[in-house]
Amino acid sequence: MAATAYEDRPGYVQTKDVLFRIKRGLVSYVSYLAACEMNQAFSEYVLYEPILRILMACGFQVACEVECPGIEQAPIGDRKRLGFVAHNDEIEFALEVKWIKKPKMSVARDIEKLQAYIRERPDSLGLICLFGKQSVHQQVQAASWPVLAPSEPHRCRAHQHEIRVPDLPAAR
Repeated sequence: MAATAYEDRPGYVQTKDVLFRIKRGLVSYVSYLAACEMNQAFSEYVLYEPILRILMACGFQVACEVECPGIEQAPIGDRKRLGFVAHNDEIEFALEVKWIKKPKMSVARDIEKLQAYIRERPDSLGLICLFGKQSVHQQVQAASWPVLAPSEPHRCRAHQHEIRVPDLPAAR
């Protein structure tokens, strides 16, 4: 049986809407932080609160820093975790968040976690949110921007949700 196309999945429109809201919210939130001269504090963890609030406002049940299923965990030390796992009555997805600061940043581990999650939960989606300056995004290779779906990890690039912001002036 063929895998269901991303667009034909239940919850596709709702997922697309929540991703658009996250994109808008993050750009606004980071602009606010920059206006407050908080550029030194920028990291992916700054993005967690607005993402969590937006997901919850859109009716999703959300868990943060969830131990990644399907990945062999080390007996000691840090566990491999997913940034967010969200679900409602129609859809479930894992979301990894990465603040891209330089074009050579690797998202391989994030993609590995999302692929493991999808293998364990085949009806779910694996999404990656890459956030950062537009000038850096323009240099990142397209292969680093997948949105993952079961059995089609490369097919869904057309549905990526790139979050780009104009370069902010340097703090004075």
